[in-house]
Amino acid sequence: MKRISFKKWAFHFSVWVIIINIITFYNEISYSSVFNTYSLDRLLYLGILSTLMLLLAIISLVISAIKKEKRNYQFWTALSCVLVFGVLPTLVLMFGYYFVKY
Repeated sequence: MKRISFKKWAFHFSVWVIIINIITFYNEISYSSVFNTYSLDRLLYLGILSTLMLLLAIISLVISAIKKEKRNYQFWTALSCVLVFGVLPTLVLMFGYYFVKY
């Protein structure tokens, strides 16, 4: 039986997170009309898909760390993607209002 490389899957999921966020950014810039509900639905579905891929990347990274797989560029790229798209937005949502000056 072939051994599953979880760091490889985490890398693939993180690449998809980056691609989906680029597509979402482009759609948000191109279709910024309030009356276009089709683009709002598309942005909602892309956001859900991106969040799902990010969660799968986190799960794959945790399993990779538990199994003590060798850390290479796939592991570190996936970890940096999780930090940029998962941890930093969460910290900004939790503590961002302390830094806003009115």
